[in-house]
Amino acid sequence: MRMNRRNRTIVALATFLVAVSVGVGTAIAVTLFYHHMPAVSVAQTMTPNCDPPTANPATVTIGSSGQVTFLCPSASAITVAGSSITAKPIFLDQGFRAPYTSLWIFHAGGSVVTGNCSARTGAVQLQNNTLMTLPTGDYNYCAEYVDVGTAGLRPFICRWEA
Repeated sequence: MRMNRRNRTIVALATFLVAVSVGVGTAIAVTLFYHHMPAVSVAQTMTPNCDPPTANPATVTIGSSGQVTFLCPSASAITVAGSSITAKPIFLDQGFRAPYTSLWIFHAGGSVVTGNCSARTGAVQLQNNTLMTLPTGDYNYCAEYVDVGTAGLRPFICRWEA
């Protein structure tokens, strides 16, 4: 049986449509849907436990030099939890200035929590606007000062940014 041109065109079109629908059906059967999984971050926090912290000692003598610890009445000044965190301290309110000479943080529960700031357990000197990595733990501040004037030790603000 010989097909005329019209029948051949119909058979070719039908064959094409069957092939396309089988191909589409196969693709649909293989790919039902996509699940896009979100990124999962590390749970890390750096938390102030009070504001403002308390100065210890609460008063200093004119002309004196020494250290002052800043901590919270019932807790450390800062708690880092979850994992280490990279952050930078930024000194505000005209910056960290004389008669202060250096600002440190140290482990609040360490074996050495008095005396020279640099000798305290886990002591790290803070540099203005400089990133640093802090391991998990509880921290207090220690500021060193020299030759206190009649104004005493001026207030300052330390802002932390990640």
